[in-house]
Amino acid sequence: MFADELPHSLRDRMPERYLELEAERLTRLIADWLGYESTRVEFEVAGTEVSSTIVLGDLTLRVRLDRVDRLSDDTLLVIDYKTGLVSPKSWDLPRPDDVQLPLYAGFALSEETGAGLAGDVSGLVFAKLRAGDLSFVGRVGDAQSTLLSDLKGGNALVKSPLTAEQLIDWRDCIEQLARDFVAGKAEVAPREAPKTCERCGLQTLCRILENQPVLTDDDDSDEAEDE
Repeated sequence: MFADELPHSLRDRMPERYLELEAERLTRLIADWLGYESTRVEFEVAGTEVSSTIVLGDLTLRVRLDRVDRLSDDTLLVIDYKTGLVSPKSWDLPRPDDVQLPLYAGFALSEETGAGLAGDVSGLVFAKLRAGDLSFVGRVGDAQSTLLSDLKGGNALVKSPLTAEQLIDWRDCIEQLARDFVAGKAEVAPREAPKTCERCGLQTLCRILENQPVLTDDDDSDEAEDE
């Protein structure tokens, strides 16, 4: 399956043995993931590759959700598959690093989007598909009752549940981001300056130095006298 999904021009340049080993690796990973999901509280896969059109003021976004589950309490769980390192901290306000899943949860499943899966969203999670580290990471309203009954009280899904207030705050933030984008707003305000700037490499194009105090000749003289 893996080799068949690749473009012919790329597949032809790869050693056949490599393709075989990669197919075996992915097969093991998927089998392990299915085993992990078999321990979940009863659920239904409501949709995969769910297309939705979101209108935020003058901004129109066409998105595709990896997967949406309907949980045992008839609420919806938004799932996004990831193989790399992920953390729900990237959604933290007031300056989120990533709003992909909050966008899906707050807008993509409303009645007006036409996704066909309208309902109350009670969770948004990354599905971490990493060998030896298979797990859900994110926010769920009641993870022990609707996701995994064997979760311990110290698990992040239990300690930091999704709330209606969070969904509202994310919606407000995303709507403001959309308005700022359409208006061309581009303040010089790195999220974690100066750490953000250390590996930027675009200093010649950035205006961050405009915010730094300008050292005049008089300032130089004063510093010399102090010494």
